[in-house]
Amino acid sequence: MNRKTLLSRVSFVALVTLTATLAHPQTPRDLGMHLRPHEEGATMPYMAQPWVVTTPQTVINFNGFTSYQVNVNSAQLNIVNDAANEPSLTIDPNDPNKIAVGWRQFDNISSNFRQAGNAYTTNGGVTWTNNTVFTPGTFRSDPVLDTDAQGNFHYNSLLQTFFTDQFRSANGGATYVNLGPATGGDKQWMIVDRTGGASQGFVYQAWSTAGNNYGGRQFSRSTNGGSTWMNPINIPNQPVWGTMAIRNNGDLYLCGCDFGSTFYFSRSTNAKNSSVTPSFDLNRTVNMGGSIQFSIPVNPDGLGGQVWIVTDNSGGPRDGWIYMLCSVRRGATNPLDVMLSRSTDGGNTWSTPVRVNDDPQNQTKYHWFGTMSIAPNGRLDFCWYDTRASSNNSQSQLYFRSSNDGGTTFTNSVALSPLFTQGVGYPQQNKLGDYIGMISFNGYAGIAYAATFNGEQDIFYVKVPLGQTTQLPPTNFALFRGILLSGGLAQLANEDNDPLVAAPGLVLNLQEAPVQLVVEATSPTAAPDSLRFKTVTRVNTTGLGQTIDLFNYQTQSYETIDTRAATTSYQTVTVDATGNLSRFVDPVTRQVRSKISLRQTGPVSVFPWTVSFDQTQWTIGQ
Repeated sequence: MNRKTLLSRVSFVALVTLTATLAHPQTPRDLGMHLRPHEEGATMPYMAQPWVVTTPQTVINFNGFTSYQVNVNSAQLNIVNDAANEPSLTIDPNDPNKIAVGWRQFDNISSNFRQAGNAYTTNGGVTWTNNTVFTPGTFRSDPVLDTDAQGNFHYNSLLQTFFTDQFRSANGGATYVNLGPATGGDKQWMIVDRTGGASQGFVYQAWSTAGNNYGGRQFSRSTNGGSTWMNPINIPNQPVWGTMAIRNNGDLYLCGCDFGSTFYFSRSTNAKNSSVTPSFDLNRTVNMGGSIQFSIPVNPDGLGGQVWIVTDNSGGPRDGWIYMLCSVRRGATNPLDVMLSRSTDGGNTWSTPVRVNDDPQNQTKYHWFGTMSIAPNGRLDFCWYDTRASSNNSQSQLYFRSSNDGGTTFTNSVALSPLFTQGVGYPQQNKLGDYIGMISFNGYAGIAYAATFNGEQDIFYVKVPLGQTTQLPPTNFALFRGILLSGGLAQLANEDNDPLVAAPGLVLNLQEAPVQLVVEATSPTAAPDSLRFKTVTRVNTTGLGQTIDLFNYQTQSYETIDTRAATTSYQTVTVDATGNLSRFVDPVTRQVRSKISLRQTGPVSVFPWTVSFDQTQWTIGQ
């Protein structure tokens, strides 16, 4: 890069920074080189890559789990020599296949200048569309995403001025609108109320006392979906590096720490009231069994993990319980353990913390970036990076476990990823970020995490199946079109090369497929968390196409879910329904109905042709 180009880029960054500063009403604090612990600030100018080299998207299959690379380009290719870390994710509660992820994007690892990376998926995280960064050339960090009740995605982004901007997407993350300045400060967190009450759509934001433009004031609220914000106020005890949760009655919970071993919980019962300035009526110190860490061997320029808080809104036996979690140092031989505390009385008192990671203690291992989320049914999920399999702690794996009884007992922990070397691919900032993103549903947990499987920092998404699933063979079938040659209901129950065989029937309407098999079963629930239909078929000629439809009981019509060529060898087709899954279940009888249709799409060599149905099956999650 020549001197003229460098000066031009430096000037451009300075201009963008000045513009961002003027967009906010306050004067930013000094942005010098001497940053306090964890303050976000670039000390280098933006630096693009002189040329772009790509490799195939990385897909990691390990231990029965599949991680898909998120930060790919428009051609689904990995970009070499960039870096992506510190992911946050959000999922549309009305269609869980729509997911958005944000991260810190470093276009060139020769500079620590980062921007707001973002990508979205419409198929549950298998393929990703990577949009351009927000306002290219603008320093951005600390991405935080959430979703409102209507499925609009919110993305809160930290500027170098230690203010934040609020972006919103009405189309699943495909495009975003910048709503404008959003108060904020360093290490901010953001949450959107979708409880269904008068405060639904309120957006709350809290941040650190460092990198703070408001004299230490750390909390703000928007009552119009993030378009405008109140003048920030103080939080008792000045907690930092924490998150927030909302009770189903609209009460707001907030947590954090004091840069050390003291952890705080705060509650506001009037933040949901737009006519008053919020106040925090309950404030408690919580024992987490150790101290929060930053500048540690596994993450030299970052945290060992932030403080997480969730609340049970399930309506079940633990409804109203509150949980706090953090990776903390418990001593020289337990440098970081994932610790959990809970309150069963609305935050007034807290339990003795328990250790979540289940490997032997006193092994000098790091269990860092401990993360927690809660499913609608009250199941607690936990994930973290773990060095237990690395002799010198230079490599980590993503680990996971859950609890179905409020943290009294836990499932066995399981590694979701292979080992990766966390210290490679540093973008002139020796860290993998400061957190992992995770969201839980009744049937699964979705996790966005950073890893170095490519020898550089990239973002990956993995889905962890959980909860109860029921496999349903058909209880009834009918050849709506076609001639039954052999077999019956028993032949549709198993994948055993003992099929039901049908030949084309007479059709008067050429739009009708000459073979249409309709199968039915009874779901265990009228509101499934997941709905999968599987069929195994084979035809005796080329030139045929196959379509799978699910019956929509709300519209009383079929919806086409999958269309493909039929094959002369057995073909297993598995389709996952998306959107509001209850439309595919009869609300009274809980019946589910699917139709498999075959028709001629090209020249056939055998006539009359036949189709063999070896198995049909539903898998219902609840």
